[in-house]
Amino acid sequence: MRLLLFLVFLGGLPAAEPSPGHSVHGEAFNEGPRQGAVLLPGMGRIEFPVTTTKPEAQAFFNQGIAQLHGFWYFEAERSFRQVAFLDPACAMSYWGMAMANVNNDKRARGLLAKATARKDSVSPREKLWIAALENFYREDQRDKKTRALDLIRDFETVVQEHPGDVEAKAFLAWKIWHVRSEAPISSRQAVDALLEQVFAVRSDHPAHHYRIHLWDDSKPIRAVGSAAACGPTAPGIAHLWHMPGHTYSKLRRFDDAAWQQEASARVDHAHLAKTFLLPDQIHNYAHNQEWLVRTWNELGRAREAMALAANLISIPRHPEWNALDKAGTSAVFGRTRLLETLERWELWEDLAAAVDSIWIGPTTAIAPEVIRLRALGVAAHALEEPQRLASALRSLEEIQRAERDKAAAQKKSAATAAKKEPEKPGPADAAIAELRVLEAVLTNAPGAVGLLEGVGEQMSAAVRARCWLRLGQPAKAADLVAKFPRDLTGLAAKTEILLACGRENEAREAFLEARGAAFALDDGLPVTSRLEAWNRRFRPESGWRPAAPVRHDLGQRPPLETLGGKLWGPPQAPAWQATGLDGKMVSGGDLAGHPRLLIFYLGSACPHCVEQLGIFAKAAPDFAAAGIRLHAVTREPVLEAARIREILPAAAGPGLEILCDPEKRAFRAFRAYDDFEGDPLHGTVLLDGAGRIRWIDVGWKPFLDAAFLLAEAKRLLALPGQFSGS
Repeated sequence: MRLLLFLVFLGGLPAAEPSPGHSVHGEAFNEGPRQGAVLLPGMGRIEFPVTTTKPEAQAFFNQGIAQLHGFWYFEAERSFRQVAFLDPACAMSYWGMAMANVNNDKRARGLLAKATARKDSVSPREKLWIAALENFYREDQRDKKTRALDLIRDFETVVQEHPGDVEAKAFLAWKIWHVRSEAPISSRQAVDALLEQVFAVRSDHPAHHYRIHLWDDSKPIRAVGSAAACGPTAPGIAHLWHMPGHTYSKLRRFDDAAWQQEASARVDHAHLAKTFLLPDQIHNYAHNQEWLVRTWNELGRAREAMALAANLISIPRHPEWNALDKAGTSAVFGRTRLLETLERWELWEDLAAAVDSIWIGPTTAIAPEVIRLRALGVAAHALEEPQRLASALRSLEEIQRAERDKAAAQKKSAATAAKKEPEKPGPADAAIAELRVLEAVLTNAPGAVGLLEGVGEQMSAAVRARCWLRLGQPAKAADLVAKFPRDLTGLAAKTEILLACGRENEAREAFLEARGAAFALDDGLPVTSRLEAWNRRFRPESGWRPAAPVRHDLGQRPPLETLGGKLWGPPQAPAWQATGLDGKMVSGGDLAGHPRLLIFYLGSACPHCVEQLGIFAKAAPDFAAAGIRLHAVTREPVLEAARIREILPAAAGPGLEILCDPEKRAFRAFRAYDDFEGDPLHGTVLLDGAGRIRWIDVGWKPFLDAAFLLAEAKRLLALPGQFSGS
């Protein structure tokens, strides 16, 4: 089968059989989606005709274009791979795969080479599209700006040669925005006019996404119409619901921003439940979720913010996609946003408990640990626990010393050691400066005033103002209120400080502004109690909570609950079965009740599989001690599968049960299968006792880090259902 596909796709004589799990088409095809695409609902109306003999291939190509417009690159590549599977001669399918790898030049070049090999059979218009990418990815001496401008000019050529091509205009507008860091946009209005030409033909085109980006950092009001239109243009693409949140956040319409971001999350969750992908494999998933936490905090929806931040923490970690030492991941955002939320709403006991809980807890990753220790010190200050504050400060100082020693050693060994370079701030420096002030203020140390005067912007203005009040200097506290943020908590803090300084009229004005922003504020928060008390003081004749704003420029919005689940949850494992070496059938139901680790391997002739089984067989007692049973599922029949015990005696131990799946039904059920090439893939899957997929890795190479997976399995299985904060 693999040989046949090799001949069909590549032509010519067969080369050596690739290693198990590797693509027959070359290195660029090892990564990316290996499972077949389906025509998804909600992909919008896209018409991008290409040379193909198969109407179904054209439908998948149109779907891939819609997904490109929504920056859903992983699924776009899957759609284009489906086109190539249905019609191997379709050159534009490989062009689409290259377009879906806009952030990976190496893979894009490898994929584009297949389009180049087939371009003689396509239309002149398609040749222009292929030539544009060929020129862009040509390896030469051009700098980034020149390459970017060349691609813009090549896209302009498509527009000029085919002025009725809506997609050419849409992609031209995208590219002008996309390369703005290398080639700054000289006229946003000109790009907007280009987009207007798209909407004049197709008012529901997903290029509304590009208009939002175009005006996001300058005049977001210009994109309000596109913010209303964007999601409905392709409601099955989560990022198109997310993007209007940018516009509404910039315009401080946080209730509208929250709706958009929640819609995006729900669409992603519905997709994840079907595909078994880990959330961080989706472009911008973590970004949308952490922004939604911040947006809910702007509104005062503190409990939802805490629940979502904890949900991010509960997402499976993976060394490649979601780790505490990788910025921008669910793991990092979840911890950071949970601590920020608890601090923002002054839930000090919850904060003090969280920093030592399974939700946060100590970590060896420096940046998250600095954030955790700072939060511990802040909570200790608020709870007036000087010993805990001092302990947090000492731990931060240890990190500071270790990082300085490391930097000094690196500088000493570097070739540039003779150069005198300015010392860069360490990761713990700002936190240490802040906690030293808080410690001095809490203990009324003699140097407290000097430390507070010297800390500057390393502490928020509101915290510094409260410190000045505690030190008996209200005038200095009042001087800082102009620096408070004009959000709900900032305005409440302004009211509090002005009242403490005896500035009643100014405090009343600040309260009225805070009250106007509090229409969604949770009950039971410390700031809620203060607002209620101030309302009795300033306007006792009226209720304090205003009505939510009503707007009429939001377009068509479906009920949120119809889009998917609000929070991410582990998907239920599919039904599956395999045969033991004793010939007896084993099903997923038979194994219910205990956590299981399934290792899908490609046979005893695969050296990487033997290596993986050896690693996990050695670790089997540790998994067993954690209550996790190991099962290795092979594509081999029983008689062949038994050979693994001769090759790897450790596999004969009681901790690793060998199961056989020669029909590859279990492989397919868990998507450890390349639908395009008809071969199984490596897969490692953690199931909990309820039969839910708690962790999964599927791909062209086996997962080998048993120590990481054991620690992560323990963490995931120990997490409670939800964060139990106030």
